[in-house]
Amino acid sequence: MSSYSRANATFKNYAISLGILVGILLVMSFVVSSRSGEHIPTVEFRPDIEVLRDAADYPVTAPSEDLPEGWIPTSSTLDTTGPVEWSLGFATPQDSHARLIQSDGDPDNVVRSSVQDAEPVGTVMVGDQEWEHLDSDDWGALVLREEDRTLIIAGSTSVDEFAVLAESLKTFPLRDTEDSDEESEADANPDEDTDADTDADADA
Repeated sequence: MSSYSRANATFKNYAISLGILVGILLVMSFVVSSRSGEHIPTVEFRPDIEVLRDAADYPVTAPSEDLPEGWIPTSSTLDTTGPVEWSLGFATPQDSHARLIQSDGDPDNVVRSSVQDAEPVGTVMVGDQEWEHLDSDDWGALVLREEDRTLIIAGSTSVDEFAVLAESLKTFPLRDTEDSDEESEADANPDEDTDADTDADADA
């Protein structure tokens, strides 16, 4: 009788343990599936590039199409009423956040408002450009001060991801410069129009 009771107790303990284990697995499965199905709102920022190019007196810089998979644009904010400034936010592959800021406002003010309490810790080379590196416990930034504007990549992610974003950047020429280049190209090839007219006359 006692042997039978011990067997029942042992079976009951196994059943309880198995139930707890199954419950844990179900909770973990739910968390993983919820995370994988998480919807991150995205924005289409390419039209803002053209708006900024019309408003800015500096060459506009934006991420190229080569930005690796996993970088999700989540915000795009333009201000053309004072200093011309654009802030473009991303969710990153490391489940963190970064943003690109460019402005022709006072460089010190632009940096101060973007890097929070991060302090200079050195420099980072990205391509042939040397960026200032600022860092703190929960925030960091790369800063590139140029003659006509300031570029900042800031956020809560790693400096490695800052560098990935910096490496993807493409700079568009000023509108006036672009128009002048097109006119120069047309002036350099006047025979093309002449040949086209001649061919049209011959066909007629």
